[in-house]
Amino acid sequence: MKTIMTRPSFVVFLVSAAFLGVQSATYPNNPDTDPPSQWSSMSTNFQYHCSPFGVSIFAKDWPRDKFLHACNVMAQMLDNDQDGCADDTLVVKKIRENQSGMAMFPTENSVNFDIVSKSFQAQDLYASETELGCSGSSETFSCRDAAIEEIMHVITGQGLGPAYPDYFSECSSKLDSISEMQKQMDIARGGHFITIPNSYPASAIYHYNDETCNYKCMGTEFMYWAITSLLHGQSK
Repeated sequence: MKTIMTRPSFVVFLVSAAFLGVQSATYPNNPDTDPPSQWSSMSTNFQYHCSPFGVSIFAKDWPRDKFLHACNVMAQMLDNDQDGCADDTLVVKKIRENQSGMAMFPTENSVNFDIVSKSFQAQDLYASETELGCSGSSETFSCRDAAIEEIMHVITGQGLGPAYPDYFSECSSKLDSISEMQKQMDIARGGHFITIPNSYPASAIYHYNDETCNYKCMGTEFMYWAITSLLHGQSK
């Protein structure tokens, strides 16, 4: 287990290899595993399952190459230096304690959470939005790989935030108890907005306009946009 000197430095370290599209023989070309016993019934509908560091990824009707890509994105985000050990075991522990992972469907219209175990906290991802040729540093304005964002949401929301709540929690919306990340988000948006405002202040540099997104959701998205911008992912 590595010692992390500062949490803000860690969050960038956490995702940079996968974001930059680094490949390594550290991760197998055939990562398939049997799902944990409590979710074994999901194998009836999900043909593929892998579990980087014990975090389950289920895929239904996915092309094989895209499934392998998703498994490796998760693995490389959790093991940035690719030495075969998770960079922060507490983050992995929290994801697993929360019984969180990925349930991946072919398209948005094919999503069916009735076939997902009620105990599995699933983040969805679609094969139709997973673009291997547009992943990481190959992303452009017109072509992006959604696997980066959706898998990152699991790690930051279900792992990083619970592991280091004072720094990265997304849970609270009360001004006197928000995390350091949320404080920075409010600075970037020009105010503490529980719901999407009619308009953001002129000074705001982070705008998120999906009216279905609550304050917790806004923090999840802020983490993604902040990290990928810092890694030059929004520069093309």
